[in-house]
Amino acid sequence: MDGYCDFQEKQVKEEIEGQPASMNAFELISLNKGLKLDNFFEADKKYRRETRFTSQCPPEEIISRIEEAAKPLGFDIQKKNYKMRMKNLEAGRKGNLNVATEVFQVAPSLFVVELKKAKGDTLEFQKFYKTLSAQIKDVVWVCESEAEERGST
Repeated sequence: MDGYCDFQEKQVKEEIEGQPASMNAFELISLNKGLKLDNFFEADKKYRRETRFTSQCPPEEIISRIEEAAKPLGFDIQKKNYKMRMKNLEAGRKGNLNVATEVFQVAPSLFVVELKKAKGDTLEFQKFYKTLSAQIKDVVWVCESEAEERGST
């Protein structure tokens, strides 16, 4: 019976294409750095392959602002709903930098934006994110590194 419920839940999620995917409690808990299993396997925590920030802006505005900031940096952008794939047309040290972005809804007016390096150099990803976040700072409510700093003080 559980398999049937899972299937129905998955089908309902797929039918709601007009809005960002919602995060469940387990996904929210896994955002806490201390509870992530990935921490056991990451060799160098200084350079991360993904980052997140929260925003109170509408998801459409978040996506469009990221697109506006990434295009002048040489990225080709493909969008579908609240997911975006950005590919740098200029090859770096380890090929083209590809970044996958997705907006998740946490509460009616709170969103988590996740950016993951899909391909390319991790240091180039960090540099890209630093440049991008400076350009969209009015959209970013709290970024992951800021939240970690607040938690350690």
